[in-house]
Amino acid sequence: MYLDELAKILAVLIAEGGNYTYVDKLGYAPSKDLAIYYLKEALRDLHSLKNQQKIESEKTKTLLNSINFELAEKALDELSGIDDRRILKEKASLIAAKALAISARLGGGKSG
Repeated sequence: MYLDELAKILAVLIAEGGNYTYVDKLGYAPSKDLAIYYLKEALRDLHSLKNQQKIESEKTKTLLNSINFELAEKALDELSGIDDRRILKEKASLIAAKALAISARLGGGKSG
């Protein structure tokens, strides 16, 4: 499922920086425009993190390297095609929940 790639992106941000902001915002996004905006911001932060190459956890590095950005792009296309708010909310909540589950498997977020 394409949406899993978006969950992995958010999980890396949670595991590496303890950043739950995107998960929280995405889970409550009232429109597809905002959902896509929050994901765009998360992708920007992920690229910055990846370029800095300061990820310490091997589990997180492995997850980051496993992200298929072509599938992530397809997931964004899928979200952009949703016109029903109920379906959008369901998919956004699923992405957020999966991100939390994946990050817990990695050891959660950093505190502080």
